[in-house]
Amino acid sequence: MLPVKSHSELLAWLSCYQSHHPGHHLTSQSAPARNIKGTLSKFDRDVVPLRDDGISEVEQYRSALRTFHSQAVVDAQSKFVPNRVLGTTPPELSSFECYLSRSVRTTLAQLCSGHCRLLNSYKARITAGVTDVCPDCGVAPHSVEHLLQCPACPTQLTTQDLWNDPDVVGNFLKLDDN
Repeated sequence: MLPVKSHSELLAWLSCYQSHHPGHHLTSQSAPARNIKGTLSKFDRDVVPLRDDGISEVEQYRSALRTFHSQAVVDAQSKFVPNRVLGTTPPELSSFECYLSRSVRTTLAQLCSGHCRLLNSYKARITAGVTDVCPDCGVAPHSVEHLLQCPACPTQLTTQDLWNDPDVVGNFLKLDDN
């Protein structure tokens, strides 16, 4: 999936090429000499304007949308940074995740990102006076990795299990009790 900003820009730009669109006149203007802030004209390098060759404007729009969306997805994927918890591109989520309650899925998603209130490492970044120390064993940093390797609560689970076995991780962390 595209990031929301990229998706919105793509749709706005492509919509302008439809003759009934209020911004259609912008498609025939040249780009400003000094383009400080990105505008719809930034897409002009890729543009193949909708043409009058017997194919309906709607079909041309759909075809262009598919083409540009595919390219935008490839571009967005190339710009993604590795997941901060795994240090690499995360795998697909387990199919069992959809059977978990919303609150458990939310907490697991927060843990996958490293931004979760269960972690003192996160709380210390956003709240003054909180130390980045595990409340169970007193070792710092209290991160996702430590949460699953804490000597006070031994387990065989790894950070990879947040994606592969979210139900098991949820049970281990007693997320249904929250």
